Amino acid sequence: MNQKHLTLIWQWMSVACLLFLLTSIVSIQGGSDFVGKLLGDKGATLPDNRPAIGYFGAIVGSGLFLIASFTLFLHARRHGDRWHNRVPVLWLEGLDTFAWEAKFFQVVVIILFLALPAAAIVLCIAEAERGDICELDTNHFYNGSDKTLFWPPRSIEGHQMRLRREGSGNLPCTSGIEIFPSFLTPFLVYWLPALSGCMAFMAFAKILMGRPQKSVVDSKTFDDVSG
Repeated sequence: MNQKHLTLIWQWMSVACLLFLLTSIVSIQGGSDFVGKLLGDKGATLPDNRPAIGYFGAIVGSGLFLIASFTLFLHARRHGDRWHNRVPVLWLEGLDTFAWEAKFFQVVVIILFLALPAAAIVLCIAEAERGDICELDTNHFYNGSDKTLFWPPRSIEGHQMRLRREGSGNLPCTSGIEIFPSFLTPFLVYWLPALSGCMAFMAFAKILMGRPQKSVVDSKTFDDVSG
């Protein structure tokens, strides 16, 4: 992929990631139940949906963040000889990144597409952890403070394990969302965000300290000339 391809991929993956996570956070805070109804319990009210919003917000957001961060890492590795032109130029084609206002714009872009998604994913995980877990149509209940999605309780009678609102107590286990079984929940809720965070850190470090990798085309051209 050339520089333009990497810039476009990072732009759209980052925009999608940021919009999804911001919508999730707004929903968790009570501003909208759109994400909850999209990914959670269709018939539930907003308080019922908050753990579901956090659960899927962390998973989907981390997946998008991982793709975006890896693309940014590749761009910083291959292109640019200063930190400000190792960051892809979004929307402002032909921007002179050596100008102070352009450098400020690049800093804003980094904050928007690296710092904000990382913080939003952490908030989504925290909200998901507050929810209670129960086994569908049984009397097996687990309070949010007594469990962790890093090692979620397993089904005893072979039914769905469901994540529902905090403080549900011993109410019948009919609401909430089904969580992924076995190792998938800890992997998707914790390891995937950790992986995306590490990739974002590597991309940021490459922006600050990395040198562009010599392209294959350049090396071939040099060989042809020297030969």
